Amino acid sequence: MKKTWIRLKQALSGSCNDARQRTRRLFTLLFPPACILCRQTIIDAAFAGDAELCAGCYQKQSLNNICCKRCALPLADDAGEAAFCGRCIRQLPEYHYARSLFLYEGGIIALIHQLKFSQKISYARSIGEMLSTLLDAGDLPDCFLPVPLHPSRLRQRGFNQSIEITRVLASKTGIPIEIDAVERQRQTVSQTDLDARQRRKNVRGVFRVSSRMFEYKHVLIIDDVMTTGATVNELARVLKRHGVERIGVLCIARAPVRA
Repeated sequence: MKKTWIRLKQALSGSCNDARQRTRRLFTLLFPPACILCRQTIIDAAFAGDAELCAGCYQKQSLNNICCKRCALPLADDAGEAAFCGRCIRQLPEYHYARSLFLYEGGIIALIHQLKFSQKISYARSIGEMLSTLLDAGDLPDCFLPVPLHPSRLRQRGFNQSIEITRVLASKTGIPIEIDAVERQRQTVSQTDLDARQRRKNVRGVFRVSSRMFEYKHVLIIDDVMTTGATVNELARVLKRHGVERIGVLCIARAPVRA
């Protein structure tokens, strides 16, 4: 009870930026949200802000802490912090860095599938809030670039999950989003059942970039999941051709690469 009273005083205090923020904090305190994974009322939140993930579910997920310095591919537990994966040692990707919060397994797979295939668009807010913790305040991009969908896929799904996630990041940082500066100029087959080589071939030449991208020197690509990295690598390749000098990738989950 004492803890609740302290939180109530904090919600109503002048430390909040404005009346709307105080009202929102008060509403959250009186009507706690449900965790996006276990659906139980959140008592202890894993993140500050609007990420609706309880501490218990967060602790059950596998973080992508030990990963390739360049492409964020999960590595063995004994790999060093500055280690590169074998693929990046052989040939560096077109992008310059990649960051992901979780491994693509367990509850995170369910979360992303709910967002993409069960119309749980509200989950994008929590994912965006969690992704914001990976932003480097000393190395912020000039713009965010959500990975575009082909128009037919967009009509089928009704929304682009990467755009919805990116809206949260843009709102928190004030960094602009480029939604229509890059488009998929042809439909591709689903990447789900393709191996790494097939995925690279599948997305080759698929993106067309507007001359507007010449305005930016540092672009951060936003996606939900990164598997082989073929899609973001092709996107980074065409961005380089349009003068972008530094390209990063930010995603909620990273999967191990199949052969």
